[in-house]
Amino acid sequence: MSVNTYLHNHMVGFPHYERKEDELQTEKQIAKDESRNYSSSAYLPLYEMSNSYLSNGYSVLYGAESIPNESAKEKLFENIVNVNPTQVVRNNLASGFLMLVNRDSIYEENDTNYKSIVNFWNSNVKRIQEKLRDKTKGTMIFSAPDSYFKQDKHDIFMMFEEEMGKTFPTNTGMVCWYKEEWLNSLSLASLIKVLITHKSTIHNDWKYKAWTANEILSLISKGIDKSLGEGSATLLFQTMNTVHKLNQDVIVARPVVFESVLKRLLGNDQQVYQVMNSISKQIIEKIGFSKESHSR
Repeated sequence: MSVNTYLHNHMVGFPHYERKEDELQTEKQIAKDESRNYSSSAYLPLYEMSNSYLSNGYSVLYGAESIPNESAKEKLFENIVNVNPTQVVRNNLASGFLMLVNRDSIYEENDTNYKSIVNFWNSNVKRIQEKLRDKTKGTMIFSAPDSYFKQDKHDIFMMFEEEMGKTFPTNTGMVCWYKEEWLNSLSLASLIKVLITHKSTIHNDWKYKAWTANEILSLISKGIDKSLGEGSATLLFQTMNTVHKLNQDVIVARPVVFESVLKRLLGNDQQVYQVMNSISKQIIEKIGFSKESHSR
């Protein structure tokens, strides 16, 4: 395993993995499975990244999972260490380089106040860096939207992410981890918003990809053409620009407006759904992180 350990500011990962019959389980059963079997979950890449940052002298704030009790906390420590259990990692753990945060408690403490979530993370970064002083090269944060998505408040989490990207402390980075079920539940506008809010996406073999507006437009165009036929995207974009004064830069920068105009132009509900689903599929295929193909 080789993980780049320089700080990339605001990153996002979309793990693709084989889920068990989660849909048939109750929320209680899912929580129980997660606390019992972390290593087989979609979080393995985060354990690898955390271990690599710790190995290279960075502190880690890990808040991507539910940690219901001390047993789960101990197991999470163990999973991060066991990726590569060197003496350096163990020494850094003993020195306080790793702080585990229960993602559910973040929601419980801050609820719908997205600025409060920003303050929560920034204050913890300040706390750990002041404690370690010049011992740490910087701090990497691992976060996840699960607690907010389960409460149907993903808009709050997305406002937090947008604000967080503007306020990073010095020598700090963040990885937001969107499990497949959350990614598939996003509207087209929200999906584009998640992509443009982050500086880069994480891919197999620890490659990082920064997305330009033209690249996103290309995926949108492919989705439209696959659904409506070759050349349809060009015609739609021309109509949007002529009738609604919506140029291609605005399509990416203001995805909610784009989705609204797209619905008005197509009219037919079934056709709108097919086109938006086709665009989303194009985007998701390109941004996913596949745990199986990455694992060594």
